[in-house]
Amino acid sequence: MEAEVIRLWEELTRLPGGNIASKTKVPEPPTFAGSENKMHLHDWLSQIVLYCLVSGIISDDQKIICALTCLRAPASTYMKSYYDKVQAGLSVGSWGDFAQELKNIYGQRNDKERAKKELMVLWVNKDLARKNFVKYAERYRMLARIVNYSDEVYIDKIKEVIPDEL
Repeated sequence: MEAEVIRLWEELTRLPGGNIASKTKVPEPPTFAGSENKMHLHDWLSQIVLYCLVSGIISDDQKIICALTCLRAPASTYMKSYYDKVQAGLSVGSWGDFAQELKNIYGQRNDKERAKKELMVLWVNKDLARKNFVKYAERYRMLARIVNYSDEVYIDKIKEVIPDEL
């Protein structure tokens, strides 16, 4: 995803009419605190990348430092080793490693927790099952793949929701 954003950005900057970066105003990236954050990690990382591109922040060290300024506890606590490297004047490593570390901590866990919550809502949403069963089943199947409960749990819960005529 990041490579595609960079490629598109490079194309835009080559358009007639000059450098689009000097004409583009991008707000500062939002903060990210972790699991309870309203913004998904993937979206937040994309916002950081876009902000860095427009702001002329090119090196991995600069991107990571920019991202670190937007982290709040508990996410900032997990990334303490990066703050320590910055304070010591050391290279903080690659952007890819930094992003992957955040994904390892928050990415899958957030997706799984969010999927569990959505699945619990579906388990009691008889109206959606009645009105549009195909949409209900599609959403259910996608969430079930993420959560990965046993088949018995899914069968028992869906029996409670599906109308008898189905």
